[in-house]
Amino acid sequence: MPQSRDGFTVVNEQLRTAISRRAALKTLAWSGAGFAALQAMPFGTVPLVYAQQSKRGGTIKIGSFTNIDTLDPHNTTSIAATAIHNNIYSGILKITYDGKEVKFVPDLAQEWEIVGDRVHVFRFHKGVTFHNGDPCTAQDIQWNLERVKDVKQAPIHAWKLKLLEKIEILDDHTVRLTFEKPYPFLRVAFTGSTGRAGTIVSRRAVEQWGKDYGRHPVGTGPFKLVEWKEADFIALERNPNYFEMGTDGKPLPYLDKVLIKFIIEPSSLVAAVQTGEVDGINNAIPQFVALLRKNPNLNVYTLVGGNWRNVAFNCAKEPFNDINLRKAVTYGINREEILKQVQFGEGVIAYGPISPPMTGFYDPEFGKKKEGQYYDFELAQSYMKKSRYPNGVEALLLSINSGYGPREAEVLQAQLAKLGIKVNISLNDFPVFRKRWLEERQWDLVQLQWDADLDPDETLFPELHSKETWNAGRWINAEFDRLVELAQVEPDQQKRKQYYNDAVKVLIEEVPSAIILHENEQKVFAKYVKGFEPIPVNAINMHSVWLDKA
Repeated sequence: MPQSRDGFTVVNEQLRTAISRRAALKTLAWSGAGFAALQAMPFGTVPLVYAQQSKRGGTIKIGSFTNIDTLDPHNTTSIAATAIHNNIYSGILKITYDGKEVKFVPDLAQEWEIVGDRVHVFRFHKGVTFHNGDPCTAQDIQWNLERVKDVKQAPIHAWKLKLLEKIEILDDHTVRLTFEKPYPFLRVAFTGSTGRAGTIVSRRAVEQWGKDYGRHPVGTGPFKLVEWKEADFIALERNPNYFEMGTDGKPLPYLDKVLIKFIIEPSSLVAAVQTGEVDGINNAIPQFVALLRKNPNLNVYTLVGGNWRNVAFNCAKEPFNDINLRKAVTYGINREEILKQVQFGEGVIAYGPISPPMTGFYDPEFGKKKEGQYYDFELAQSYMKKSRYPNGVEALLLSINSGYGPREAEVLQAQLAKLGIKVNISLNDFPVFRKRWLEERQWDLVQLQWDADLDPDETLFPELHSKETWNAGRWINAEFDRLVELAQVEPDQQKRKQYYNDAVKVLIEEVPSAIILHENEQKVFAKYVKGFEPIPVNAINMHSVWLDKA
């Protein structure tokens, strides 16, 4: 099999040569030379970024709609946390987006050599240091990968490196990785944002702080943590030794400081960006998006996200160990009503979990012949009668207390009441929600949204494989496990797609969760905020952002 000296070129060149506007839903996932990239489909209008002379200095204030769990990227379940991590840490790879396609490009890895279909050689930038002054070397890369691979240490993300067979240090800045089988998901896993397995943390800091490391993060990224006041704010300041250069020939970032202010109440978050209390917000609940778009002082960046929102069932206990009750709920959810009343049209109904940015896997025709999940109240009633609870049942719905959570919970409560299901809503701040959802697991229904997925492996395997931590509802299906395991290592694109199609069929039949919609991502910034580049993984990268204030 041929050898590729430049894996980055291979990854992205295949996309450029294989995809046209007419064939936007076709791509290669793997070839003898290496991986292909995925194309993310734009939704709405993304303001153009014009070349301007960047200015240095200043503090940007960003409002965030939710608190986060940890600043340890190898252990987070929060995509809002990942957006902050991206400014503190660097990944082996990173994701860029030009409004047409996603690309996987160098970050800490300066060169990527692909040998055959199982061996990958990464050569890293020299002279990179952590925020504490320690050099970042091949030994640090090895230690990080071993940390993620350790199921006891990183139970949430260890699956991403399960196939990593051997790590060899060739010199202080070069590692050779051998995988047991071909691994198409590697391009995503090694990114510092959505991948997290490739996010590089300081070994000395982890050993110094132990379990409390998530409050004392040390990376190689453009900003370092100054202060974190729980449920209030996170303050970052410029890393003067960051390795990436700006357009002015000096090290990035341009900003001196980044202040992330947690503003949970949706209208207050929107008011903060409209009045100038903050310079931008990382999300806006849908009913305010139209208003924000009309504001001449703001830029609203809208992208269809690699996400799927669902209501998961606790299959490990009553009442939802009853498949007929699960089907009653699934067919009893009016998704069109949720799209209108909760999302205000900012999204698309999901008939399955595969989202639009997953080029080559997403089928826009899926669901039109009722082969997916959909609303059918009469069918829901028939399954209710078949269940062990024909006269009704009471259920606890767990949700976050921010964003779409409260409003959607109320709509679901009203919809399911028509079936005789009394839903008791429990709203929680994210850290409490995470504990109750993943650790205690004493819930019947839980509202979830999986974000920043660019490959079906990330969408289906960790959330639904029987042995994975995120499968908190403990749904177990051997055939589903077999299919996603086969897809994970299949080098042929069409075979891989078929495995995922078959896995989705099992999911549809067994209903471990009721799939609702794919949400639009919104990022809003004042027009004097320059250089922001939206990426459909819910990122708020401040690397090249600068302020054009008088």
